[in-house]
Amino acid sequence: MMTRWVAALALLLPGLAAAEDGFRLPSGNIRCGVWEGVLRCEAMQFSYRPPPRPADCDLEWGGAIELGRRGPAAPVCHGDTVTDPKAPVLAYGGAWQGEGLSCSAAPQGLRCSNAEGRGFEMARARLRLF
Repeated sequence: MMTRWVAALALLLPGLAAAEDGFRLPSGNIRCGVWEGVLRCEAMQFSYRPPPRPADCDLEWGGAIELGRRGPAAPVCHGDTVTDPKAPVLAYGGAWQGEGLSCSAAPQGLRCSNAEGRGFEMARARLRLF
């Protein structure tokens, strides 16, 4: 029932995606999901140079970033995905807001930050943590 309500709201407010569902950009290449107050965004394909791989990471590296309500964004060593390819599309020019987190989408990529002003910018060819 909640999913139908969120889907109806997304139709009425296409520029604002619901925090419960996560979102994906129109290209489908960047997808984000929220789990226990942490936003994780993943680039399905990327050409940017990822941060150095930690010695203890033998799984996927460089395509996923996590951001909590506090603290810096950080790359994730992962063997799974938290994203849903059927999540609502966050239109370019649109914004997403969760508790203490916000993102904005543009054709140039995604920018997400927390209440402390920490975050990341992600695109197929660019990753910047701030």
